Amino acid sequence: GLALPLGSTLFFSSGAAGETKVSVNMSISARAAMGLAAVACLHLGACNRGSARSLPRGSDMAATECRGKEVSGTDVNEDGRADIEHISRNGRRLCSKADMNFDGKTDVVRFYGPDGRTVAHEQHDFDFDGRVDQLSFYDGGELSRKELDTNFDNAIDTWLFCSGGWVVRSERDRRHDGKVDAWETYAEGLIVEASYDENNNGRPDRWDVFRNGRLISTQYDENGDGKPDRTEEMPLQSMGPADDVLRCMQVEVAEVATSPPKDPEAEGSNEESQGVPQ
Repeated sequence: GLALPLGSTLFFSSGAAGETKVSVNMSISARAAMGLAAVACLHLGACNRGSARSLPRGSDMAATECRGKEVSGTDVNEDGRADIEHISRNGRRLCSKADMNFDGKTDVVRFYGPDGRTVAHEQHDFDFDGRVDQLSFYDGGELSRKELDTNFDNAIDTWLFCSGGWVVRSERDRRHDGKVDAWETYAEGLIVEASYDENNNGRPDRWDVFRNGRLISTQYDENGDGKPDRTEEMPLQSMGPADDVLRCMQVEVAEVATSPPKDPEAEGSNEESQGVPQ
């Protein structure tokens, strides 16, 4: 099986000689404070052909259903049903779907731009409860932002902003009350500063400063004017290990090469035969 941490991404891409490839891209684990849960022992599986999936509260993504009459599928595990489905309209691919655990429910949906190839956004369900836990947004095919529901309560609590494959900043709702109370900035994926709203008034009153991924000092706003009043330096012996570099994408660690998608009419892949809802 494939062991995937939260933040992993299933990719559909074109391989050599018209081959369709499916690969899993893993994110390096976020700092412990990010609280990103791990999901282990997943398997590629068959696709759900049910109704539109719910999006978590606080998401900026529009609820869009991956459906259409032109459906081509690939049976990766040879169990007689499609593991991956590509949905097209007038010959242009709209979206792709895949299931990760053979339960017949879609776990990953990828939507494409007007050219049918450039990725527009993705939806992921990591705990297999039928609800989306991660949403990924692309700009010109490049991953630009992620929204995460790290505690699976159907509400976004972590936002990652990306550039060139690196996380450049993040926002988090640590209290899960619908308000951002932690902000982090990164340089090439390495944390530089983190600020926190400890008294829940909507603005930072504590700042952690990092050097080479290690905490070197903490600043406090003790009079409520929004500026640091006191600084505590971190002794060298207490700094601890450096935080991990945080990427939006990482080198793929698993890939399954499948047959090229068949012609929908030749395969009888229409709404009736594939079970796609009208």
